[in-house]
Amino acid sequence: MLKRTGYRKLNLLVVCLLALTFYLGATPGTGRAAEDSQVFPETGRTVSGKFLDYWRKNGGLPVYGYPITDAQPEVDPETGKTFLTQWFERNRFELHPENAGTKYEVLLGLLGKDLRREALAVDPDFQRTGARVVAGQPAQEQVYFSETGHNLRFGFLKYWQQNGGLERFGFPISEEHPEVDPETNKVFVSQWFERARFEYHPEFAGTQYEILLGLLGNQLKHSPVKPEFAWKIGGGYDRFFRPTNIATDSKNNLYVTDNLNQRVLKFSPTGDPLALWGSKGSGSGQFQQIGGIAADSQGNSYVSDSDTNRIQKFDPSGYPLAQWGSPGSDDGQLSSPGSLVLDKNGNLFVADNLNFRIQKFDSNGKFLAKWGSQGNGDGQFAGPIKLAVDSAGNLYATDTLNFRVEKFNSNGQFLTKWGSLGSGNGQFGGLIPRPGPQPGSDIPNGPAGLAVDAQGTVYVADSFNNRIEVFDSNGQFLRNLGSAGSGNGQLNSPQGLVIGAQGNLFVADFYNQRIQVLDPAGNYIAKWGQTFDAPGLFNPDFTGGPSSVAVDSAGNIYVGDVGNHRVQKFNNRGVFLAVIGDGAGNGTGQFGTIAGAPGLPINVAVDGQGNIYASDPANYRVQKFDSNGHFLLQWGSEGTGNGQFGSFNWPGGPGGIAVDPQNNVYVTDMGSNRVLKFDSNGKFLSVLGSSGLSDGQFATPWGIAIDAGGNLFVVDEFRIQKFDSSGHFITKFGRGGQGIALDKAGNVYVTNNKVSLVTKYDNNGVWQLEWGGAGSADGYFSAFNGPAGLDVDAQGSIFVVDPRNNRLEKFLTR
Repeated sequence: MLKRTGYRKLNLLVVCLLALTFYLGATPGTGRAAEDSQVFPETGRTVSGKFLDYWRKNGGLPVYGYPITDAQPEVDPETGKTFLTQWFERNRFELHPENAGTKYEVLLGLLGKDLRREALAVDPDFQRTGARVVAGQPAQEQVYFSETGHNLRFGFLKYWQQNGGLERFGFPISEEHPEVDPETNKVFVSQWFERARFEYHPEFAGTQYEILLGLLGNQLKHSPVKPEFAWKIGGGYDRFFRPTNIATDSKNNLYVTDNLNQRVLKFSPTGDPLALWGSKGSGSGQFQQIGGIAADSQGNSYVSDSDTNRIQKFDPSGYPLAQWGSPGSDDGQLSSPGSLVLDKNGNLFVADNLNFRIQKFDSNGKFLAKWGSQGNGDGQFAGPIKLAVDSAGNLYATDTLNFRVEKFNSNGQFLTKWGSLGSGNGQFGGLIPRPGPQPGSDIPNGPAGLAVDAQGTVYVADSFNNRIEVFDSNGQFLRNLGSAGSGNGQLNSPQGLVIGAQGNLFVADFYNQRIQVLDPAGNYIAKWGQTFDAPGLFNPDFTGGPSSVAVDSAGNIYVGDVGNHRVQKFNNRGVFLAVIGDGAGNGTGQFGTIAGAPGLPINVAVDGQGNIYASDPANYRVQKFDSNGHFLLQWGSEGTGNGQFGSFNWPGGPGGIAVDPQNNVYVTDMGSNRVLKFDSNGKFLSVLGSSGLSDGQFATPWGIAIDAGGNLFVVDEFRIQKFDSSGHFITKFGRGGQGIALDKAGNVYVTNNKVSLVTKYDNNGVWQLEWGGAGSADGYFSAFNGPAGLDVDAQGSIFVVDPRNNRLEKFLTR
């Protein structure tokens, strides 16, 4: 935050007096004319001289807003020099007498950089990138600035050019991304510049207010009454997680559905990002659950939504054009629509999964035909269907739960079928053990996506067996491509497939979070997407991602990285420092996994000496590391005895960890609904609680925290409970959640992953404020997707892990 500078030295006084003379627009010894000042009753401030002249000539109220301070000397945080300064709602004016008589006499403060200095070092949307050009759009409307490594395009570029460009706004310092306007709590597509933030306001389309500047002056000058977003690690607007469906258009651009974030990303044939659209929701251009995607010869795309039972059509840049469909089983109605494919005439085939049929529409959504029913006979289906079409118009469909492929002509007449359950040549899938203490029936997992090349060769993604099987047009097995793994050419649950112009195969490599390009023989050519095991990144593999966060007395941040089976250490600005842990397994320093089950949370805590404690639920133990990440000791086993961690509930094992001032370690036992207390060497001391909803009992306790007075706070599925240092129940409050942390004043912060909110209470459980909401935008609102652990540092900054958005977020309370 900027600090006001007083008149401490004579030379500073001289500088300020000279600046004031320039500011008043008069020579020494003359008075100020009335017309050189304007009082703004809205804020009670006056603007005069050079500042008023600049304000009037360069956009006035729509561009800068009202003044919120008087003119006064302040230190510019970029240069460390003192200038006469006046703050407005959207910017800061600085008078530079060294530039008197030039257009640079009044300069705007670098407010964008001031507010996002930490983000510039770590936030993926602020990192340098390459030029991104949308094919078919005018090149002059798409500019790449090598100075900062960012793109400026279309409406934002036009506004930048027409309203002062580099002089007024500086270079772009981020890419476009969704962000919450802190004044209105609404989400807008935004882009940051050195001196400003642009917001696109579709509600004002066609007016001078279509592009507005963020109220950065207000953000910097006024202390916020609510936590203010600072940066994120991981995530990123243009990165995809769970790539599931893939399509290509006539220009060989690729369309990939990002099913974790419910959006579509468009890439060039070489993997350069071109466009992206969509978010979680049921409005136009939003998706509740993407089922499939197809693209036509004009670059229009079609996306099915399994939850809202509709098809949406978009133009090449992702603008919604049309939609159709409604729940039901009548002609044209849909029940959980999934895979989509277009024939050469532009007709759209839809896998109508829960109606166990295929429907055919024209490109405008007019119903044309249908076929199929539930069963295992010829032309029947038993589960999710994936579609492909060949050059003759024949349609191929995977019948997932019957472990086979069926072939039809363009009118729906059954032609042939092949496949069965197994891992042999020409077989598909397997049975996944159902996780939990009472497994029940296994889950069948059959063939996934498929594609057909120009010669009629059929490629089928056998996701369970981590391979692609190749057949001729009659179903005769030819060969296998790929093998299990994460190396080049290896696969981890391949899903969508599509054939490119040269006959190369593009594969949505689901759990490797990437697109791979293979030649027809299966040789690796290229890949793109996220590398999730790199320092500073988190692996969302099988609902992994970051699970918890802890901050030590020096401000260092420790994050449990479930998908990578490790803990990562960062400094307080989010810069990566070290990895703690040695991967997946049950050896010392390793973190366990359970086959076929989601990743279990790695929760972390730090004691006064900087030692790190990490829960390892799959191995039913707690591990201790020194401040440098070296393994020291471990304790715990599966069971319900003293010092053991139960497996009765799912998930079981140790959960949240907290350390008191005496270095006693408290661990929630999720499986047995209790809290265990140990000394710093893992010696069992006592137990608190049991299963139930009465006072002092727990229902899957997850988070735990201790205040300065030694009081213990435990959050479970339904509430937060407070105990004294001896374990006696004091009170209960709230609606439950996962993560819990306290600030130095004793205020309690709790995450609730079911409603994607963070709630603040005072130390007695009285509600204070709440923020978040389902979404992936940067900011105070629409900011989380299942938040888990959190912690608060000594300065009051709040760190929240957001597993489904695969990121750690920092909020300021200034």
